[in-house]
Amino acid sequence: MSKIPVHIADYFGTERALVSAQQFDTVIKGARVVDPTNSIDGTLDLGIRHGKVAQISEHIAPENADDVIEAGGLIVMPGHIDTHAHLSSPFNTSVDRAFGHAMLVESGTTTAIDLAGDPTAMSKGMLARGAGMNVASLMGLVPHSTIPEDDPRPNVLRDAIADVKKRGGYGVKMLGGYHPFTPEVSSTVVKEANEQLAWVAFHVGTKDSGSDMTGLREVPEITGNGRLHVAHINSYTRGMIDEPHEEVREALAMIESMKSNWITEAYLAQANGTNGKCDEEGNVVYNVAQNCLKARGYPTTEAGVRQSLLDGYGSALVERGGRVVLVTGQEAVDIWESKATDASLSYPVNPPTSAFSLATARYDDGSFVVDAISTDGGSLPRNVAIERTMALVNFGALSMDEAVMKLSYTPSRMLGLLNKGHFTEGADADVTIVNPATGKATMSLVAGELIMLNGRAIGKGGTWLVLEDGKQAAEQSGLPYEVVNLENSKLYAGWN
Repeated sequence: MSKIPVHIADYFGTERALVSAQQFDTVIKGARVVDPTNSIDGTLDLGIRHGKVAQISEHIAPENADDVIEAGGLIVMPGHIDTHAHLSSPFNTSVDRAFGHAMLVESGTTTAIDLAGDPTAMSKGMLARGAGMNVASLMGLVPHSTIPEDDPRPNVLRDAIADVKKRGGYGVKMLGGYHPFTPEVSSTVVKEANEQLAWVAFHVGTKDSGSDMTGLREVPEITGNGRLHVAHINSYTRGMIDEPHEEVREALAMIESMKSNWITEAYLAQANGTNGKCDEEGNVVYNVAQNCLKARGYPTTEAGVRQSLLDGYGSALVERGGRVVLVTGQEAVDIWESKATDASLSYPVNPPTSAFSLATARYDDGSFVVDAISTDGGSLPRNVAIERTMALVNFGALSMDEAVMKLSYTPSRMLGLLNKGHFTEGADADVTIVNPATGKATMSLVAGELIMLNGRAIGKGGTWLVLEDGKQAAEQSGLPYEVVNLENSKLYAGWN
């Protein structure tokens, strides 16, 4: 029996003939339609008109649609919204992160936030390599690159955040695992972003701690009474300080204590992303890469990186056929050395047990402790949020309703996208269609237009999500855009 709410059930019966006479641009027929916010879960047809959800009912006559998508045996859910992806960079990288647009789309994502790139670079990448997604962008705070000081003063941070918003950004991200500030400056970043109602995210770690539980333990004090997006919780529960299950338990308790101040996400891939840069003395520069090597007993030196790649533990990223792939062995060493060690690498350091626990942990009322399941992917080939979440559904750890909440609805609330993440009449027709046999997305639509078919991106460009301050930059780019009010986001819900 389909669970159909009153406002949709009213279309049945006496009004059914009138509704069926409507003309639709597209009708998706015969799928299992799942929308927990409207208590929908049944074999239904979904009608789309002018890029919006127009009707959900037991039957829409095919002749009333310009295009019909036969989706029998498939699952139709509100489009996946990725709350942590990488689609641009504020400086040159060893691979073009704009390849991530197509890579995300091919995994079923319809909306993403580019978490630590640059809004200008992201928009140029969308024009060149876009695949039809909606994308918001943050700027990574990198001393002497995107921000002029090592530990920037409040007025410098204030001006940088204002400039990012004018250039079309949602806000900023601190990169504690790579470019840490002092705890005091990290706290100032949160304060200055909050005062401007700009997004602020944190890959934890400061000059007093690491990108691990020591860094996470600092974050409540750094946040204070402010609001903060604490990125990829699973990255701090890899067993670098205590056993992974103990770190998960501590992280969950910390999130609960800060539930009014933090929004959080975690990803389900085992692979991480890092950089193999070494200094003139041959020592690994970045804390994240150091931790990856320490996890398997390799020295944190050029020799350690080289051996980890030769052993197949580490991988290097390389572009092939318009996508980014991972390679190991001597080929990986050659890529890393060709970039003078300043190359993107990956290590399988995320414990599956941590991922499982963080994805499924609930409060007593049944709501989730960690808000969303993300990818931390895009240009890194680990865009497995949907298929790994479907594996949790098949295992019985999540219901299908809960999967949609974590992949679509809650992320829409996190980002302030009130017209996404659900199939209410008039909502944006952003749709992800999943094959339950494989757990993978097979088709996606944004605003009613196909952007992915049979696992291959077919969309172009995209829609730039900006704040009011970035409207002029978006207009000048020539891209379609949408202005978002972060007062509607979970980050700033109830903010005063």
